[in-house]
Amino acid sequence: MKSKQESVLQNEILAIQREMSCTSAIDEFAKHARLQRRLNKVQEELQSRVNARLSQNVKLNLVITYGAQVLMGLLMLFLIWNYKYTPVIVVPEKWLLPFGSIISWPTDTAGGISITVWIVIAGTAARMATASLKSLK
Repeated sequence: MKSKQESVLQNEILAIQREMSCTSAIDEFAKHARLQRRLNKVQEELQSRVNARLSQNVKLNLVITYGAQVLMGLLMLFLIWNYKYTPVIVVPEKWLLPFGSIISWPTDTAGGISITVWIVIAGTAARMATASLKSLK
């Protein structure tokens, strides 16, 4: 979002440009050159303010993104640690053959799906759904 200072600088640039358009570069060379130098200075200041604002926005977005990822990672570790021996869902054992023991590890419940496997399956499904939605664009 533009700050008031940026708006003031843009208005000043427009005013200088209007004044330059009314001034003949040949007949009033000194005045035109002063206006051009002033215009360049104001444009540089505006550009530096815009760059600083954009840089701050990028840093904020990075902090929010990585902060959320760290928080989600810690939440996953907490869930896996506290519920590693509790199955998320129990289905008939024959549905999971021949990988039933791998899918239920470490719960050792016949037909159970552990939270670790559940998180991996849910993450894979989410990535595949995201990829297919991106390809539709």
